[in-house]
Amino acid sequence: MTLTTDVYVLDEIAYKDVFLKCNQLIGATEATRFSNKQLTAWRQGAAVADHGKAWNIGNEIGQGLCALLDVYYRPGEPFRAVDNGCEWYCDSTCDNDEHENPACWLEVSFDTAYGYKDEQGRYCGDLHACLVAELGAWLDERGVRWLWYADTLATVYSGYDRLADLCSAGSEASAWYRSAVLPAIAGGVS
Repeated sequence: MTLTTDVYVLDEIAYKDVFLKCNQLIGATEATRFSNKQLTAWRQGAAVADHGKAWNIGNEIGQGLCALLDVYYRPGEPFRAVDNGCEWYCDSTCDNDEHENPACWLEVSFDTAYGYKDEQGRYCGDLHACLVAELGAWLDERGVRWLWYADTLATVYSGYDRLADLCSAGSEASAWYRSAVLPAIAGGVS
């Protein structure tokens, strides 16, 4: 079980620059393995409202990073030209009102296990709040507008004000994981 936080980059910027900055934020190195590939037709149709050629550049799992990183984009044009209420993994006919996926140039996704706790004592929500704040500041320096969304809060936000809510929601998810899930695993409950 993981906390997923998305940053919607609204204005044009090179996806490689954003990917490199995000990798820096999560502690990736030149040795970090990643892939850069066009999404399959199934995901492509769901990810982009006009069924264009969507791509994903992302780190491979199992490398010990604090978050799994994925950046969704389309070469030379917006990733999502119009708002789309469906999640990227839904089929194109879904009637999903979980949250509105805004029109954006890029979509950045950070994904971290609920059980995460680092040397600084940060849980997954604290980590994601820091990642959003640092990426947001970097984008602000470049005059690039952005929004963010965390699956535990189920609302799209702008700016920094609600990042404390992400910390709280992440702490609640981490506490639930430690108090309910880990004991169930240890007890062999299926």
